[in-house]
Amino acid sequence: MSQQNTVIVVGGGLAGLTAAVEAHNQGAAKVILIEKEKNVGGNSLKASSGINAIEPLNNDSRETFIKDTLKSGGGLSRKDLVTKLVDDSRSALDWLIKESEFEPGKPTLDLSLVSRCGGHTVGRTHRCPAQNGRPVSVGFKLIDTLKKRFLSFSDVEIMTNTRVLNLLKDKETNQIKGIEVLKKDPETDTESRQTIDAKAVILTSGGFAGQTGTDLPDGRHTLLSEFAPQLLNIPTTNGPWANGDGVRLGLAVGAGMRDMDQIQVHPTGFVDPNNPTTPTKFLAPEALRAYGGVLLNGDGKRFADELTTRDRVTAAIYQQTHTVHNHVNGMMAKAIPEKYTAAYLILTEEAVENFGKSTLGFYVSKGLIQQAEGLDNLARLLDVEKKDLEKEFKEYDEYVREGQKTDRFGKTFFPSPISNPTTYWVSLITPVAHYTMGGLHINIDAAILEEDEKTPIAGLYGAGEVTGGVHGHNRLAGNSLLECVVYGITAGRNAALYANKQ
Repeated sequence: MSQQNTVIVVGGGLAGLTAAVEAHNQGAAKVILIEKEKNVGGNSLKASSGINAIEPLNNDSRETFIKDTLKSGGGLSRKDLVTKLVDDSRSALDWLIKESEFEPGKPTLDLSLVSRCGGHTVGRTHRCPAQNGRPVSVGFKLIDTLKKRFLSFSDVEIMTNTRVLNLLKDKETNQIKGIEVLKKDPETDTESRQTIDAKAVILTSGGFAGQTGTDLPDGRHTLLSEFAPQLLNIPTTNGPWANGDGVRLGLAVGAGMRDMDQIQVHPTGFVDPNNPTTPTKFLAPEALRAYGGVLLNGDGKRFADELTTRDRVTAAIYQQTHTVHNHVNGMMAKAIPEKYTAAYLILTEEAVENFGKSTLGFYVSKGLIQQAEGLDNLARLLDVEKKDLEKEFKEYDEYVREGQKTDRFGKTFFPSPISNPTTYWVSLITPVAHYTMGGLHINIDAAILEEDEKTPIAGLYGAGEVTGGVHGHNRLAGNSLLECVVYGITAGRNAALYANKQ
């Protein structure tokens, strides 16, 4: 298939849809979005904590946001990539709102809810409020909005059930000139190879945390087994499609990569008491802790700052594994197998209301959350002494009343009290593979670079989790969706401009 000034986008998550929309906006004659699954969306559909942006209403600043992101990255983040992420954050939200205006002046996207998630010094993580009493998932809403926007254009195409086999290079100019794909007919299961010419290609195919075993179905070793073997067979929040295909495509044409051993293990994946060892788990959103959720070990004791960075919370949970079976009649001991790591996530009615009761109701319907009326019933559910639980909660509430003082775990922000008469919402959580910080080298123009981290591969761009350099050692909640939009816009714009110059 030959097409002048075509831009191809590989991967249909938030980064891909953003890049595809912006490539069209910038005048690409034809934009083709390639998705190997039967539907677009990928892991972006599951995103629940929100998308970050500098929030002046909370006295946020460019400098504070950059500092928080670099601190979380532990010295591995590239400052130029982080600076662009932050500097473009407000315009990225404005871009999303504008693209949701299917009628002039009537945006269909509302990102007005703001919470303070772990590792942030102020609240800057934006989510969608409930509508008509029903929850609105921020990930689903963003995907739905941009898919509708993209399909409203002429001269665009979405090819699903289509896997990219190779990136094609011109032997004389060394420029990317298209892709080779394997397209599957969903009705007959027949497969056919096809070559698609293009002036520019954008890789937005996600990370590799969806395959946590040793081998892929086709027999190749997983990237996780190669770069982070200590995490083999850990539960994951990712779909199986997150297998690093895009990283492999980039490497095959000379791209460099970085930080591939930096895998974010999110501290809170919901444990289904009826199926505790299932390998894929629903994420317990960080916003639950942002609105006042606390973590307890098997003895009913707090053990961490719930709002520190994800890596630290995860490490603290692992250190509590020895308490899981200390109280044999507790919810935890009854459900959790030997040598399996878990903790309790406890929310009050106030925290639930602030988070969104309708949203949390989804997890209740899945059997992932139980409710206990008052402290007596909570102590009974956990099989701990009421007086011990009462002491633990009263100590916490002293810090709520006193404001910005620091407790013994280093926590300084206490969203709401936990010992008032209330209904407690109780779940079991365990650490889960969630995000891969490493990936292909890019620069601030979203151009994919060779191993020297300086030389762009002509005609090749990237955005989202397939790339590395922004998050370093640890990603802040809300920065993944932001990265998808900021670098998706950049990749789409520059790919279209490049294609139109060829």
